[in-house]
Amino acid sequence: MLERILQAIDDSSDGLLEFAGKLIGFATPDPPAHNTAEVQKWLAGQLQAIGMKTEMFDLYPDEPLLVGVKPGRSGHRTLVFNGHVDVAQVNPDEKWAFEPFAPRTDSRYLYGRGSADMKGGMAAAYWALKMLADLGVQLDCTVMYQSVIGEEAGEHGTKTLLDKGFRGDFAIVPEPSELKIGGQGGVVTMWIIVRSPKTYHDGLRSRLIHAGGGLEGASAIEKMVHILQGMQELERHWAVTKSYPGLAPGANTINPAVIKGGRHPAFIADECSLWYTIHYLPNERLEAVKSEVLSHLQALCQADPWLRKNPPEVIFGGSSMFRDRGEIFPASEVRLEDPQVQLLGNTYKKVLGREPQSMVWPSVSDAGWFAEAGIPVVICGPGRLEEAHAINEKIEISQLAEAAKLYAAFSYAYCGGE
Repeated sequence: MLERILQAIDDSSDGLLEFAGKLIGFATPDPPAHNTAEVQKWLAGQLQAIGMKTEMFDLYPDEPLLVGVKPGRSGHRTLVFNGHVDVAQVNPDEKWAFEPFAPRTDSRYLYGRGSADMKGGMAAAYWALKMLADLGVQLDCTVMYQSVIGEEAGEHGTKTLLDKGFRGDFAIVPEPSELKIGGQGGVVTMWIIVRSPKTYHDGLRSRLIHAGGGLEGASAIEKMVHILQGMQELERHWAVTKSYPGLAPGANTINPAVIKGGRHPAFIADECSLWYTIHYLPNERLEAVKSEVLSHLQALCQADPWLRKNPPEVIFGGSSMFRDRGEIFPASEVRLEDPQVQLLGNTYKKVLGREPQSMVWPSVSDAGWFAEAGIPVVICGPGRLEEAHAINEKIEISQLAEAAKLYAAFSYAYCGGE
């Protein structure tokens, strides 16, 4: 049967390309978002056509999450494919050689926004399940297909589905990893907000900073500099004291990304905000990282007389990069000795004829939410990360077919197909 499945994918390569092209053809850039309802409704119809029961839930008004489920004969475990249909934004000044949402192909590539990140991977996962259905393969275990929105903005589509009970025993997230198998580090954003309890005219600055001036005050901007320098020290400390196989030293970073402060030149700055992006290692947990950062900040503030009395406000994470200006992507660690990971690797060798490569995903994805929920998960998808978000985005057609074969063969092996 496995040979028939693989041959069916070879014989239907044009159909796979057409399906991927239709997905790309739905313009779903995020931002601006508010544009995914139509693709989700279309995709729901495609899932129903291969015998999957579908459910849709709004993450935001008219922005639905989609789940397709095909129960197995026993249902004693569930395999999940998870991906996002929102894609990177397209700025008006980007000089594309073609319309971003008008897919095109040549002898080697499929082009279009989202081809690599990650509608190509979603198409390959769907096509794998379609081939199994078309051949009448009966699976012993349940298969679930999750299509979420908002991942590009750090929104909690996948977390919401998991919280609603749409879980599994093993998950594959087909982000563009060139079909390498691995996990990822985590990311959390952090706002640090320094506020002065009093506001002073610019003309009073000399009385604030000179001994005997008579006014106890400070510039929020200058106090933020103290914090900024201290956070750089913590970042350097992490680079020396922490490491993870497959990651270069210093991959765990504390990036000061956005700063805002002051009113205008006639005022001493009475407020300053700094937006950080913190990357941590795959074997670290979010709460431990937050605790370490807060402890370091408290020590910084204790060392400064003004900040000791006026400690900053600290806000970690959020549910949307654009709606509440914060995000969380938990880490996910892949253990190569886990039976399901070994089965995936053995299937890879059998189907693709080469040794699988392991990696640590250098970006972040919704895989972390599965790990946070205690569900084993791997990132393994077609396409190159260098193409994600790129002008003239593209994906190798051969990798799409390989991904479909791998997913179909693994579903057959993991779920006990007959």
